[in-house]
Amino acid sequence: MKSLHLLASMAIIVSLLIACNSTKNSTSNQKNSRKKDPVAAEAAVKIGNMLDLLATDLIGASGQKAEIIRTAEGINITFQPDFYFESSSDHLTPEAKGILDDISSVLSRYPYTEIFIEGHADSSGNQWNNKKLSEMRAKAVALYFKAHDVTADRLAIAGYGATRPIESNSTPEGRRRNRRVLVKIRANEEKFLASQAPTKVSGGK
Repeated sequence: MKSLHLLASMAIIVSLLIACNSTKNSTSNQKNSRKKDPVAAEAAVKIGNMLDLLATDLIGASGQKAEIIRTAEGINITFQPDFYFESSSDHLTPEAKGILDDISSVLSRYPYTEIFIEGHADSSGNQWNNKKLSEMRAKAVALYFKAHDVTADRLAIAGYGATRPIESNSTPEGRRRNRRVLVKIRANEEKFLASQAPTKVSGGK
């Protein structure tokens, strides 16, 4: 009986080892398959190059009046309200409009991107009012883009109030940085890759 129990235990262990190896091999094969897919690799390079060029153009257009970061997902632009908006208001300052003119001009040249605009606030004051103001500021930027040749179907907005701080609200500088409008730019991969496909020329007789 002990021998039978021992054999049964060994059989279970062997089965588990085989299953683990099978899972590892399957995962490895999937990774290798992705690496060996030249079409997917070429598409990723094209999208990356487009976003790199866009980031460079945006940095030039912003005149160092906005923080522009190239991320793995796309590009993030951070506008600080103390420059872009009148105090406790969603009205854009004249200086902000000048910068947004140039940024809009760049965005209009890259139509195969999507733009998500987030408004954020610090934790001081009435939180319902902060959330409303953050949404109104995001909307103000979106409307400005729309009025300057960035099509509405590329734009989306949200106001998060003080729910997503990037610094501590216990210091004036932290609160200043938390009051921001964040513009996230992502590639519309399907439309962009379709635009890169070679045009078929129908033959004539």
